[in-house]
Amino acid sequence: MKSPLKISNAARREIDGGLVRLESKAGVGLIPAVMWLDANLNKDIRESGVIIGAYTSAQRIELSDKIISDGGYEFVLLVSDDDLVRFMGKTLDFKGGRFVLL
Repeated sequence: MKSPLKISNAARREIDGGLVRLESKAGVGLIPAVMWLDANLNKDIRESGVIIGAYTSAQRIELSDKIISDGGYEFVLLVSDDDLVRFMGKTLDFKGGRFVLL
């Protein structure tokens, strides 16, 4: 699937670094999932923003229609239809210790 979202090299490095740590603990390959965390729905956070999760590579078949590629970098954009507009035509970057949409 063509990606509605680009992922910067800085964001890729941060995502991949986190996945390497998780993969070593889990013992399985992982596919990153880009998500939106809404502060209005989560009382313990102060502001809404992008977070990264992961699926196991074993889930690849069931995810096949949801896997997106940005120049060969595969990920799942796991957001509601309402939140998808936040990501359309944007670039996910990592600046100041957090993921941001530019």
